[in-house]
Amino acid sequence: MTIVATQDTRNSEWANAPNSYGRKMLEKMGWKGDGAGLGKNQQGTSTHLRAVRRADSLGIGAETDAFGDKGWQESSRGYQSVLASLQQEYSNGNDSDDSDAKKKRKKEEKKRKKKEEKKRKIGESGVV
Repeated sequence: MTIVATQDTRNSEWANAPNSYGRKMLEKMGWKGDGAGLGKNQQGTSTHLRAVRRADSLGIGAETDAFGDKGWQESSRGYQSVLASLQQEYSNGNDSDDSDAKKKRKKEEKKRKKKEEKKRKIGESGVV
């Protein structure tokens, strides 16, 4: 956990409660109230401290992306660039030729399957 001095609005109702334990303790030690700093001359911090969870593997000054948008965008751009380079390298520039070749292969595969099915039927019936 890292402690940072920021305006923490998550528990503002609790922080401003006049009878809270922490407020009573600070007032007993000389704190004047809201807006006053801590310390002998009220020169210290006047904002609430907030605990922020830091990932164990992150170093000092590391950025975190709570929603994962930054990482996703970088990954997506990388993936798209890889796909574009593969398409550029392996594409012959004629998409219509590719579709014609695919159609021809499908037609040949269909003929081959039909012949195999016919041979199988003949083998089952015992006719040579």
